[in-house]
Amino acid sequence: MLAPLALALALVTQISFVWAIRRFFRTEGTPRTGMRAIAALGAVSAVAQCGTLLWRCLAPVAFTGAQVAGLALFGVALALFWSAVHANRARPLTLAFTEDTPEHLVVRGPYRYIRHPFYAAYLSAWLAGAFAAHAPALLLSVLVMGTLYAQAASIEERKFAQSPLAAAYAAYRRHTGVFCPRLLAFLRRPAGDVTYTSTRDPAKA
Repeated sequence: MLAPLALALALVTQISFVWAIRRFFRTEGTPRTGMRAIAALGAVSAVAQCGTLLWRCLAPVAFTGAQVAGLALFGVALALFWSAVHANRARPLTLAFTEDTPEHLVVRGPYRYIRHPFYAAYLSAWLAGAFAAHAPALLLSVLVMGTLYAQAASIEERKFAQSPLAAAYAAYRRHTGVFCPRLLAFLRRPAGDVTYTSTRDPAKA
């Protein structure tokens, strides 16, 4: 039975995400409406996901490849999330929808290939629940939360475009994907473990 393992992974994943909101990301002033929506709808989605997985523990379905895919996606979510935490450990990012001016650009770790690994991790976790629980209804969480993450990512990209790091970010965008790597990124030599700052000339990195 894979349902108990999937439930355990879902709990670990959601606890990790809550920890990041409360202990890792920086806050500047009162959280914006978008961030409050992420927190509220994320809590509802987490309860729905874990509740459905618990129900699958009590009323299991026949083994399917979808369940294995769900477990793999939970693994991807955790790997992406904690590698992104590690990449930002020295200078944690601000919460989603914060209207601050970026002062540094990280291109190490998962940022070598995707620009928003945290959001990619969250999306992987929501998708994992739908597969692992064999519950297409949980795909609604992917749609709702994915829309919020896409809006947050768009705001963050606009902030970089209007910051002193605009040129460095434009160059960085050319070889990275938003939530998924670009195929050609694997055929090229990725950027090194560098953190660009607004007072540093990227050409001299």
